[in-house]
Parts: sequence; structure tokens; C-alpha cells
Amino acid sequence: MPAPTLVPVLGLLAAGLGVFTGVPQVLRLLRTPDATGLSYSSAVLGVLSSGTWLSYGLALLDPAQLLANVPGLACAVLTVVLAGRRLAVPLRHAAIAVTAWVPLVATAFALGGVLVVGALATAVSLVRMVPQIVTVLRRAPLRGLAPSTFVLTQASAALWTGYGLATAQGSVVVCSAVSFTLAGVVLSRRCPPTDLARALHAGRLGRPGRLLVRPIVLARRAGLALAA
Repeated sequence: MPAPTLVPVLGLLAAGLGVFTGVPQVLRLLRTPDATGLSYSSAVLGVLSSGTWLSYGLALLDPAQLLANVPGLACAVLTVVLAGRRLAVPLRHAAIAVTAWVPLVATAFALGGVLVVGALATAVSLVRMVPQIVTVLRRAPLRGLAPSTFVLTQASAALWTGYGLATAQGSVVVCSAVSFTLAGVVLSRRCPPTDLARALHAGRLGRPGRLLVRPIVLARRAGLALAA
């Protein structure tokens, strides 16, 4: 178990990384009108998720949750607005969802306190990625997805899992572990490993990228030589 003094640091690292999770997707939507492959339903659920985790953090006065979810909520809202414009989806759908969700969170806190709010945050976070996963598994074009968002999601989720274990917050552990897995599924479809290896070998990230995939290239050449 991490030393007590390191636990807050772990949480702040997770939160600090989480601050930037949604930024690549927002920048991509600002730069290009192509939102192909982006699930609007997942974007709306992202707003509900960030808002509920922010409520959870406020109830606990947890600095890590507050640091992550204030900017996280802002990015989620921006993603919904921009995605709605790019996909020609009326924003009233998102407004209705938020309007219905806020009293539900308030009722959960009034009836069961912070634990129920945490369970609610976990529930919405677990289903948040489902529409995006469905879109991805349909093999639809995914040009509108920013790969960096899902890389950062995995890194942040790994840190949150450690923080949740260290602080005995089961809802954080479950939510983060599932987020890590689902983000990996999306990333593997958006950037298939073979395509990624070819891009790195071709110099996409310069010499470091070529060095990273060199063992794979050498192993493949050795395999082809043996097969011949």
C-alpha cells in the first residue's frame, strides 16, 4: 500500500492528467468539421459523468476529484456543443438529459449521502462509453475521434485505479478499471496496432518512433526468413 503522504500525490497526478483528457477531442472538433465515428450519446453521458463525479468530490471535499472534474466538465460540455454542430444534432437533447439528471443526483444525496452519489457516478461512467463502443464495433469510419484522448484516458484511469485502491473508494476503482479497458478497445479500432507500427516505422514520430518498433520489425523479418 502506498505511504499515506504519497496517496494525495497519486490522486493529484491522476487528476492533473485527467484535466487534459478531453482537450485533444475538443481541439479536433475545433479544427475540422469531420466528427465521423464520434458518438453524441457518449458525449452527453460524459457531461453527466463529470457533473456527478464533481458532486461526489464536493461532498467529500476531495481535492483530486475537484481538480479533475471542474475542467473535465468544461471539456465535456464543449465536446457536446461542438459535436452537436458537426453532427447536426439539436442541443435540446443534451439539455433535457442534464435537466432530468440534476434532480436525480440531488435526490440520491438526500436519501443516501455521498456513497449513493458515488454509486450513481460509477453507474453513469460505466455506461458512458457503451454507445461509443457500439459505434466503434460497427467499423464505422472513425476519423472524428482524437486518439490522444483515449491514450490520456487510459493513463489517467490507471492512476485513478491506484488512488481508489489506496483510499478504499470502490466506486473509483471499478469506474477507472472499466474506463481503462473500454478506452483500449476504442483506441485499438481507431489506431490498429499494425497501422500504428507501420506509421512509426515510416518515421511518424521520428527516430524515437522507429526505435520503438524496431524489435517488432526485426522479429517479423526473422519470422519471414524462417518461413522461406
